[in-house]
Amino acid sequence: MESSVQEALHELVERVSAQVRADHSIDAFLAGGVATYLHLNKAGGHPAEVARYSEDADIHFGRSLILNELPIVAYEDSEGKERMLALDGSYTIDIGLRHPDCFDDAEFLFASDNSRIRLYLLSPLDLAVTKAGRFQDHDRIDIELMAQAGLLDAEGFRLRATEALDYLATDPAMVRLNIEEAAELIARAPGKE
Repeated sequence: MESSVQEALHELVERVSAQVRADHSIDAFLAGGVATYLHLNKAGGHPAEVARYSEDADIHFGRSLILNELPIVAYEDSEGKERMLALDGSYTIDIGLRHPDCFDDAEFLFASDNSRIRLYLLSPLDLAVTKAGRFQDHDRIDIELMAQAGLLDAEGFRLRATEALDYLATDPAMVRLNIEEAAELIARAPGKE
């Protein structure tokens, strides 16, 4: 059993990379709740203390993968509670709202031991943009916590998300409303640190 989210994520990527052909090298991008958790923990403070644990890793791979199995890794959280982290086999960033520069602006995390996968972390700003596309309850909470941690500002978010609308494959009307609501959440976030 792994002893942290970061170690569990590393093991998850190692298990995926073992299923990648030896002649391939793939850039992968972490989004979703695990990415939010990593950003909040790096920022510290109250938002990090209340950050939610996510049981699935939303990883967008730069090329199609056919995996024999979707890995699941057991780990202990910071309180010693056993948790599971699974690869979300249906996740792709291409369906929702995303800025076209999000991959260029992502932070390198690590490469798998066999160098077949290089994992990057979406920036807090691009992560918030993807969350505004769906804007479910947990997305709202994640955006608000990132704002409280000082990782987001309302105007920067509004600009980036509005630019991303030009690349959305679906009707942007509802997402436009989500963007405005998210920008207001960010602007009102208490205790920005």
